[in-house]
Amino acid sequence: MFISCKFLLSVVFLLNLVVPVFSFQPSGGVLMLDGEDDYAILPLAEHGYIIPRNTDAFTVEVWFYPKAKPEPGKSNIILSQQVRFGLQRDNNCRRDPIGGKDEVCAYGTAYLEGVGAHGPRGSDAPIKKDQWNYMAIIFTDSTLYLAYNDQIVRGEKRGFLNVITGDLRFPEWFKHFCVGGFAKKELVQLIPYFHGEIDAIRFSDIARYDLPAEVGTSPFDPPQRFSSDKHTLALWNFNDKAGADRFEDESGNGYTLIGMNGAATSRALAVNPANTSITTTWGQIKLKSRDIPFSD
Repeated sequence: MFISCKFLLSVVFLLNLVVPVFSFQPSGGVLMLDGEDDYAILPLAEHGYIIPRNTDAFTVEVWFYPKAKPEPGKSNIILSQQVRFGLQRDNNCRRDPIGGKDEVCAYGTAYLEGVGAHGPRGSDAPIKKDQWNYMAIIFTDSTLYLAYNDQIVRGEKRGFLNVITGDLRFPEWFKHFCVGGFAKKELVQLIPYFHGEIDAIRFSDIARYDLPAEVGTSPFDPPQRFSSDKHTLALWNFNDKAGADRFEDESGNGYTLIGMNGAATSRALAVNPANTSITTTWGQIKLKSRDIPFSD
């Protein structure tokens, strides 16, 4: 009996070493971006900013699957406007150094302001390439939190920055809400892009989840699915039909994203036939999707 118990304890210990702390699989469609020139956009002139001016508590969160590390001369942006998520070079990861070849440095930033003050605040963290990752920026009581996968980092309270920036101090053509890196390439130093898949994005006008009371890193249980409620400002689950280049906002607030240069939804990652490669499927989708001209 002693030997059996010892064996079982050994098995449990080994399983804890190999089984990830959390796992995630998309339940429906995903937005696929090839890292070349495609992106999705919500034009500023038509929709304005997603988070209203003077909002003092919010949550912006995303499930994403990065396929590549940032390349020299390029800027890897997952989504951007008042809140920005992206990837950066490994040696720029200040909080935790990159420990393995499959790790990549992700960051989250919010543009905040207060009485006589303004500026970006954020943090970075190592995540895994070629797997699904969760990331969120949460803001409340002049305090910024970065949640990533099964951890959450609380920053120090900054009383002089207490609301979201109502108007970004960027050129007009860089104020649109974009998924993937959009910019007029002749006007930026680092060409923006994102290579990977995105399963869901949600904006909320409250600070969601149980937040740590102390500054530093704490455990976190990421939500497996996003749903819409009265605090949801925008929600894209990308469950539109395969090949769609219009991505509906499930919050009911009318923020329909427009896929550009072949950005489209696919269900290939959720159920991928053994005889069909993801590359082949993506190529077929891009051929079927429509390129829509855009000018600001």
